[in-house]
Amino acid sequence: MSTSEIVVLWLSRHPVLPAQMEELRRKLGNISIVHYNKNVASAEEVVELAKKYNAKIVIPILPLSFLAKLAEEARKNSLIVLLSKMNTVKTTKDLREATRLIDEAPDKRAVSTMADGTLKVVEFQKFEKLIAVEVI
Repeated sequence: MSTSEIVVLWLSRHPVLPAQMEELRRKLGNISIVHYNKNVASAEEVVELAKKYNAKIVIPILPLSFLAKLAEEARKNSLIVLLSKMNTVKTTKDLREATRLIDEAPDKRAVSTMADGTLKVVEFQKFEKLIAVEVI
């Protein structure tokens, strides 16, 4: 890793999609991704992981309640948190249909399996900077 690389901590079960990587490189330049696909227990743990890997940017796929605390901890520790904006293409129970939809745009689409077995096909749109989470 060269000293000019920006380290990005990617917290997700899913790997970075090619379209996401392209967008990060376009916005940030020379980057190195650290993919962490294990569960995290707290926002403080995320900050410790970022420090461990010398990451300046964190991209988490985490619940909203977790993101609220992470926004606060990131601000205290001079970390940038980016959210990957994904639009739902289709929700289906048919694996063949989900696979076909992903095959139409494999560089920017992924599938998540819901608790009831439903498949949710999503498509990457853009990254957004997390400033704060406000529940109204």
